Amino acid sequence: MMSLFFTNNTSNTIYAAYAYPSSDCHPTNYSKMGWYRIEPGDTREVWSGSVGGTTFYYYAEDHSNSWRGTYRTRLPRNTSRSFHWCWNFSSGSSRRVGMRRLAIDSSVDNYTVDFSRTNQSQLSTKTTHKALPSKSEDSGIRRIPRRPTRFKKGTPVPVKSKR
Repeated sequence: MMSLFFTNNTSNTIYAAYAYPSSDCHPTNYSKMGWYRIEPGDTREVWSGSVGGTTFYYYAEDHSNSWRGTYRTRLPRNTSRSFHWCWNFSSGSSRRVGMRRLAIDSSVDNYTVDFSRTNQSQLSTKTTHKALPSKSEDSGIRRIPRRPTRFKKGTPVPVKSKR
């Protein structure tokens, strides 16, 4: 099985969203999907299919931390509602967040983003990304994803699905 997983190694429930290459979206060829509710200690599959050589983007938050980056897009304010939007789409009840870039090596089949609050557990490896919360306020840098060079075969796993 080839998949992208999110693991919650904190003591709080995390709400996560991610973006994946999508030829259906223009002008930015990425779809974004969430909110995945991930309980402490749980792992959720968010993408089923080939991940190697693909660039994904992700954002997550709990009640006191966020895991954010500089790739700006809008996500729904309400983390209890699922969504599946193109990168440039927003609604009246959305907010601007920055997503982190996740470029996965072409030789990798399965990849896990490990949301943590400390450096105590394992470090990042070729198949695992250790994600620590953002330390500072928004830097003001604004980036948009580059056009994907190819679209991998795979499918997003619906938010309600618990694989």
